[in-house]
Amino acid sequence: MDPIVPATGFIVGILIGLTGMGGGALMTPFLILVLGTRPVVAVGTDLVYGSVTKIVGAFLHWRHGTVDLPLVKRLALGSVPGGLAAVAAVRLLPESGVDADAAVRRALGAVLIVVAATLLSRVVGIRPPRWSAQWQARLQGRGTIVAGAVVGALVGFTSVGSGSLLVPFLVGVFSLTPARVVGTDVFHAAILVTVTAAGHAQGGTVNWGIVAGLLVGSIPGVALGSWLAPRMPAPALRLGIAVLLLLTGIGLLR
Repeated sequence: MDPIVPATGFIVGILIGLTGMGGGALMTPFLILVLGTRPVVAVGTDLVYGSVTKIVGAFLHWRHGTVDLPLVKRLALGSVPGGLAAVAAVRLLPESGVDADAAVRRALGAVLIVVAATLLSRVVGIRPPRWSAQWQARLQGRGTIVAGAVVGALVGFTSVGSGSLLVPFLVGVFSLTPARVVGTDVFHAAILVTVTAAGHAQGGTVNWGIVAGLLVGSIPGVALGSWLAPRMPAPALRLGIAVLLLLTGIGLLR
């Protein structure tokens, strides 16, 4: 096993433990820019890696009663078809004369910039808008399915969005405790990421050796990051990650 792979998993694992962010926004760019993995393979590989960690987290949150299962179902009604459609699109792009790797790289760059902007808004204290009762009802109904579909498509195409973009939506639209927001997001992500990972695996866009190496390194990395998190200044940490994601996103768009 190339020692760079578990080392990468360890570094990204620390960042995940420190920030609580999903691995996609951090791991996929590492695979592309550090390990030189093809963007399409990087997405599939990260989704398989992420599905293992999400399933474990989903089980723990379910046992602790911090999952809103009806909300998970509503999100999945949109996200699962959206994710599978995105996986199919990645496969069909070459048949249309489009470079799938270039398309995924550009899409990933754009999504990372959006994620960075979302993090920066939290750092400066921008709160989600207050919706009228009518709009609140719409967003909690069909709007949730639409939001799930958008996130599902982004995850299937770039592996990013299941946590970094969905959590702000849940916070702004639903009156959930922080623990329930996280538990619902992780449980839904376990479903979405596993389904899209299976699609990529079936299409042969997964490097299983890298998956194993990442898991070897990331498990102790997440443990260390979780231990360090209470001892680190959260605003400064979020600002640093946001700047890193912004610069990475811009770099991927070039």
